[in-house]
Amino acid sequence: MGWTPRYRHVSQLHPGPGGTLSGWNDCWEACLARYLRERDPAVCKGDDWALIAAISQVARGRPDAPDNPDTTLVDASRSLAAYGVAATWTAGYQDALQAPWAICLVDGPVLSPAQYPADWFGRSAPGGNHFILWLPFWEGSADWFDDPLCFANGQHDCQYDLGSVAAAFQGAYLLPSTGNGEISPAPLQVAARCGLKVQPNHTCVALTQLAAGARVVALSGATGAWQQVRTVAGITGWVPRNRLRAVGV
Repeated sequence: MGWTPRYRHVSQLHPGPGGTLSGWNDCWEACLARYLRERDPAVCKGDDWALIAAISQVARGRPDAPDNPDTTLVDASRSLAAYGVAATWTAGYQDALQAPWAICLVDGPVLSPAQYPADWFGRSAPGGNHFILWLPFWEGSADWFDDPLCFANGQHDCQYDLGSVAAAFQGAYLLPSTGNGEISPAPLQVAARCGLKVQPNHTCVALTQLAAGARVVALSGATGAWQQVRTVAGITGWVPRNRLRAVGV
């Protein structure tokens, strides 16, 4: 049946006076809080802020506060161990794409379509400056994220162009399945050069040409002799099934 959310979006944006919002440097803590709620909604008594504060305490060794220091990878690893999460660090984008869950270190302003102003990052140097939680394959797509800086209509998960995620990607913690039907997009290899088509037919426009040996990900769309796929650059289209093979075959 596949995965459906057990919990809602978790944001790092604390409401303040007059409707103002403040991030409190809680992107790691909010990502881990969402994953822990998906694994067990009763992981912590209290609301999401209580869980974020508890994670902050074990990660950074201090209560949650507006002047939080950055959460380092050492801090992140400490909090994962404290909650019994058997995570693995990877520098590989494809590893994160195939994992049931991943907390990704990214260059926030590179993500597209933008969900918030780039100046929220101030003078942050390009590189790893933000954490987002890559959600499981859902509704036929692998591009769903809990970005803790999102806060529209209260709270919401978002979809990012995977090409922009690949460009922003600086590494990720791969997290285990929660046992809630998560599936990974199936990795495939292009057996012979072919066009990536807008529609499942030979007469429509090709979005791009796929070289033999290129890696793609199978999506849920399939009809007749055609398979819907997504490229590493995040382009979605249709390829004849006879031009695809399993990786390693």
